Amino acid sequence: MVSSEPQTLMVGDIFDFDIPMRWSDADALAHLNNCNYFRYMEEGRLKMFYEGGAPQSTRYGPVVVHCECDFKKSITYPATVRVSHRVARIGRSSLEQSVDISVVYPDRLELCAQGKSIMVWMDFELNQSHPWPAEVLQALAKPINRR
Repeated sequence: MVSSEPQTLMVGDIFDFDIPMRWSDADALAHLNNCNYFRYMEEGRLKMFYEGGAPQSTRYGPVVVHCECDFKKSITYPATVRVSHRVARIGRSSLEQSVDISVVYPDRLELCAQGKSIMVWMDFELNQSHPWPAEVLQALAKPINRR
């Protein structure tokens, strides 16, 4: 029996996307510059919202309240980088994601960095957190890779 209920975001859900490293993303040694790991994480968060068709509003939206990254191994140009966001926790107004950043090879992935980000759904008018709307959590579930 197939449920007619829309799928919602769940702990363990993973959103993957691949991004080609650009020459301008590198430092003088052709290593991915440290700030770009955070930009790639940001790109993944934004892609989840846009690919899922999350409703947009000037009053409500997500803000990043925490972001961290542990660098394991250098990524060197040229490379295709896979950024995998895994939902670690969904709170009333917060969403924590663990992030793996890997180099894509034809036969494997090589983990190069691990991070974490926490977003909070905000009411910008009141300048305070607000519960995640069901339609936003449903939209975020659309581009998810359930493994």
